[in-house]
Amino acid sequence: MDFAPLTAEPLHEKAYSSLRKALLMGRFAPGQSVTIRGLGASLGISATPVREALQRLIAEGALELAANRTVQVPIMTRARFAEITAIRLRLEPFAGEEALPNADAALCARLEELNNRMFASMAEGRFSDYLADNQSFHFLIYESANQPFLQQMIGLCWLRTGPWLNRLADEGRFHVIANEEHGQMIQALRNRDRGAVSVALAKDIRDAAEVLAIHLES
Repeated sequence: MDFAPLTAEPLHEKAYSSLRKALLMGRFAPGQSVTIRGLGASLGISATPVREALQRLIAEGALELAANRTVQVPIMTRARFAEITAIRLRLEPFAGEEALPNADAALCARLEELNNRMFASMAEGRFSDYLADNQSFHFLIYESANQPFLQQMIGLCWLRTGPWLNRLADEGRFHVIANEEHGQMIQALRNRDRGAVSVALAKDIRDAAEVLAIHLES
């Protein structure tokens, strides 16, 4: 499994950042078990920083400790998914609105670049690249709101839904709609239109949620 490159941070922070990004991008499957030894080998580091990173992800609800003491990716239920989606529908449009004062030409140009890359990734069947750019696209907007706690709460929601995102890989109609909605977000940011950016973000979340809900347990 490919992980994000390690940085110059302390090893436990490197491990946490890399594993967190992998979860956000759907590189772990729901119900998948992970081991400290296996992750350490993949990341090229010792067991101690991996253990610390896993403990942090368990505390955030991104991973869970099963009855047999193994660490695994949680299985998402329809009820939990509906709860998380309802929270996202409140937090993310608000973050988009709060980003408007900082939606300058540079931000919109970067978003346009990411959206074009997502189009290319889908055309070439590179879904993992699509997910990486999709995550970067959204959080570039949310970071522009300059509200770290709000961004943290949104990140916790994404951590819980990330492992399900690969279910969207074969949903061709959704990909077209999603990129159109991304374009609408960019235009709304350029126009400094609070209502339009909120509507576009909410529609993006709902459309993905409708597809993902089909794959969830009752």
